[in-house]
Amino acid sequence: MKYKLTVIAVFLFFISAFPGWAVDIQALFSKAQGFENEQRWSEAFSMYSEILKFEPTNALAHYRLGAVSEKLGATDNAVRSYQEALRLNPSQSEARQALEGYYVNQGVMLRRNNQLDESVSMFQQAISLNPSSANAHFELGQVLEQRGQANEAIAEYQEAIKVDPDKSAAHTRLAALYAKQGQNERAAQEYQEVLRLNPQDPVAYHGLGVAYNALGQRDQAIASLQQAVRFYLIAGQRDKAQPAYDLQKKLMAERATASAPPPSRKK
Repeated sequence: MKYKLTVIAVFLFFISAFPGWAVDIQALFSKAQGFENEQRWSEAFSMYSEILKFEPTNALAHYRLGAVSEKLGATDNAVRSYQEALRLNPSQSEARQALEGYYVNQGVMLRRNNQLDESVSMFQQAISLNPSSANAHFELGQVLEQRGQANEAIAEYQEAIKVDPDKSAAHTRLAALYAKQGQNERAAQEYQEVLRLNPQDPVAYHGLGVAYNALGQRDQAIASLQQAVRFYLIAGQRDKAQPAYDLQKKLMAERATASAPPPSRKK
C-alpha cells in the first residue's frame, strides 16, 4: 500500500511540476474510478483532488470526491463536495440524491434522539432538494406526528402516497391518524390499501375491524377481526391477538342477541 501511494504521489508531482504537459482528465478519471472499484479510497481521493486542481469547476469530480469522502468517514467533507457539485451543476442528479440521502439519514438519527425541531429541519432540506422524495415526506410526517401535529403529518403522508402509491407504511400511519380523528371511512379505505399491498398484515385487519365497528358494519368488523387474530397468531404475536379476539367475541355475542327470536309470551 505504501509503495502504491508513493507511485501515485510521484505521478501527481510530475503532472503539477510540468504544467506544459497535456493533462488527460479522462485518463485521470479512469484511474480514479479504477481505485474506487478496488475500494482503494485514499488513492481515489488523491486522484479526484488532483483532477480538481486542473478543473476546479468539474461538478462530476466534486461529486465523486464526496462519495469517496463518505467511504473514508469524512461526512462533512462529503457534504461540502456534494453542495459544490450542485452549485456548479444544479442538474447533477447523483449529488442531489446523495445530499438528500444525507439529510434524511440525519433527520432519522435526530428523531431517534428526540431532537425533533432539528429533525424537521433536516427533512425539509431533503424535500427542498427533491420535492418528489416519498421517503423524505414520510419521515417528516413521522416527526410531525410525534410532535402532535396530526393534520400536518397527514399532509406529509398524503404527499408520500402521491409520489409512491404503494408505500404501505404511509397508508398505515394515515389510517391510524384518521382513526384517531374519528374519520373511520377514510381509515377503512387506508387499511384496505395496506391489505392490497400486504394481504397478511394483522395490524391492518385489526384496524379495519375497529373502523368497521365504528361505522356500524358489524359483520365486516367480525370478518376482519377474525383475519387479524389468525395472522397475529401465525406471526407468534399472541398478546396482540387477544384484543382483536376480545372485540370479535363481543361483536359475535351482540349479533347472536340481535338475531335471537323474542321470548314467547305465556298464555
